[in-house]
Amino acid sequence: MSDERINAAASGGFGATAADYERARPSYPAEAVAHIVGHAGLGPGRQVLDLAAGTGKLTRLLAASGAEVVAVEPVAAMRAELALAVPGVPVLDGTAEAIPLADESVDAVTVAQAFHWFDAPMALAETRRVLRPGGTLVLVWNERDRSVGWVRQWGDLLVDGALERPYDSYYEVDWPAVVAAAGAFAPLQTWTCRWDQPYDEALLVSRAASVSVVGAMPEVERQVVLDRVRGLARSHPDLAGRATFGFPYTTRVFWCPTS
Repeated sequence: MSDERINAAASGGFGATAADYERARPSYPAEAVAHIVGHAGLGPGRQVLDLAAGTGKLTRLLAASGAEVVAVEPVAAMRAELALAVPGVPVLDGTAEAIPLADESVDAVTVAQAFHWFDAPMALAETRRVLRPGGTLVLVWNERDRSVGWVRQWGDLLVDGALERPYDSYYEVDWPAVVAAAGAFAPLQTWTCRWDQPYDEALLVSRAASVSVVGAMPEVERQVVLDRVRGLARSHPDLAGRATFGFPYTTRVFWCPTS
């Protein structure tokens, strides 16, 4: 069932494929988590909101800091996976444009792999509302390294022709400019890290299944796409015959305090 509060591709796609998302989406490297924890000052006695938390890929890493973490996620299937993966962390139904928290109630807001789905002005206004003075906003993305031939082919297999690829739309966005336009935050600082996530054929197929536009497809079309990815794993010279291989990512962390 579609959720009118959020993008239709996100609502239908992620609702159908939450288990694949939890199984196959990458985590975040320790160096990235250290940057988030350090710059946001996370630890015991601090409160952090993980906004649009998905299945809790970042949530579980923030909880390990000792901070009090609350997750907000609009897709019910994703919330269910998060509750299983990160027991003890409150998981609330809500959106970035209508955060179900009180004014000035958290010291940091993190958004991992999700800000590109938001109505940025509304979401930033809500984020500023729930942050305490001097609180920190953190945006995080894992970006596929499309300079690698098979990774680029993998992305091209997920949809036909020149159809829009919403999962690529955030790669070229000037996020510091987007946040600056809100007028309530200091300039965004940036840190990046390149790394490889171990995969095998089955995980590569699940990774494709976890993409919103694939999850939203009719089942017959979805299976065609997943068969294409399976064929890539079995035929590409960098992948064929290998029990495991690295899926290259660049993690980008952006952070800033309120102004």
